[in-house]
Amino acid sequence: MIRLYTWTTPNGRKVSIALEELGVPYEVRPVNLGANEQLTPAFLALNPNHKIPVLTDDELVIWESGAILLYLAEKTGQLLPADFKGRMAAIQYCFFQTGGIGPNLGRLGAQLRRPEAERNREMVQIFSDEVKRLIGVLDRILADGRLYLAGEYSIADIMHYPWLQPLQALRAPMLTDEPRVMAWLERIGARPAVQRGMKVPS
Repeated sequence: MIRLYTWTTPNGRKVSIALEELGVPYEVRPVNLGANEQLTPAFLALNPNHKIPVLTDDELVIWESGAILLYLAEKTGQLLPADFKGRMAAIQYCFFQTGGIGPNLGRLGAQLRRPEAERNREMVQIFSDEVKRLIGVLDRILADGRLYLAGEYSIADIMHYPWLQPLQALRAPMLTDEPRVMAWLERIGARPAVQRGMKVPS
């Protein structure tokens, strides 16, 4: 039985979306970050880095959202292109998300959640500019008319969606200025499995 230790964060929802897309039975174990449940000895025994998500599959324990999605794709033979070139493109875009979109949006969000008087304006500008630049990179990738980053729907698209969906919902100019990126997110968000995955844990 697959167990997913998760919470209501973009990284957690990457995995629940993938599991819903794959139709794989799984059990949800909520880890309440607000109550610091990620710091309990039981959770630290699963992930010494005390972060969600964590996935267990029998005796196998995997942490880091990108590694989990790659594992699920490899295990099932789904959500990765079958040809080598397409597969490597999808993995490349996964690394782009974990090294660019995720960290910079995370740092921008951390600043914006502070009371306005406590925000570091320089950091807000730096991270805003970088997120806008990275969204522009996505727009250039999609400029050839492809529907999804690696051509076919894959873990590369799933990795990005939970991070960019809040900007989409807010209709943030850095996103609405890139209509191809908006259309791509709308295609992903229309998928029933994505909608289910975004509600985990309920």
